[in-house]
Amino acid sequence: MTKFTSDQKKEIYSSVVSMAEKFRNDFLDTSKPIGDTFNTLEELGYILVRFPAHKDLSGFQITKGNYKCIFVNSAHSLGRQYFSAWHECYHAYSGDKGSISLFSETKYNEMELKANLFAACILMPEDLVMKYLYENNLTNLSDVSYEQLIKMQNYFRVSYRALITRLIELYPKFSNALRPKFDLANEENKELIIQYVIKVNGDISLVQPTNDFVISQRFYKKLHDNLAENRISAEKAQEIYNFLEDIRRKYER
Repeated sequence: MTKFTSDQKKEIYSSVVSMAEKFRNDFLDTSKPIGDTFNTLEELGYILVRFPAHKDLSGFQITKGNYKCIFVNSAHSLGRQYFSAWHECYHAYSGDKGSISLFSETKYNEMELKANLFAACILMPEDLVMKYLYENNLTNLSDVSYEQLIKMQNYFRVSYRALITRLIELYPKFSNALRPKFDLANEENKELIIQYVIKVNGDISLVQPTNDFVISQRFYKKLHDNLAENRISAEKAQEIYNFLEDIRRKYER
């Protein structure tokens, strides 16, 4: 498999930006970053299911009847889970359906790359990134510190790696200075990054796995309402619940 060239990435990025901007204008508060991705997606009608799975699995999206389900791997840090959720939202919103999203495929698969770029544009839209950098006197990223990056990561509620990737996308002239900063996200530095987060009074959960199994309350409420109004039978409700359980068992570690 061949990786995308720089020109190909630019072309793909241009095709995604307008879609992400429309989504933000139609459904989100464009004046600030998203505080809680999971709550936001539930309010938009998605059912969120989180469970720990093997590390290469980011998530997947399934539409079953009237249920739009997004599955996210909780073995990843919360920041990455938020990114994965918007990645899967892209598949549902665009109709560009995929199968399961594997971390290793984004370098070669155009659809998966588009989903990643969509997530980045939703969580770190260019206008809000520019505003943050200006207000925090960070217009020269060549000498940005780890503490400043961690503060920015917490502001946008993303993973540290996603933040660096987005800054390089938006400000490629600083790529040589920013690329070495990726090292802080490596496994051998997991304790060090926590120390930086604590130092700036950040949210540790953004850099740690949650490893929880959670089915959103919206799912149970919708299932209950459908049962109460006789839109589905008890057998059908049990079938849907079993469907979710089967998927969890299939992908759990």
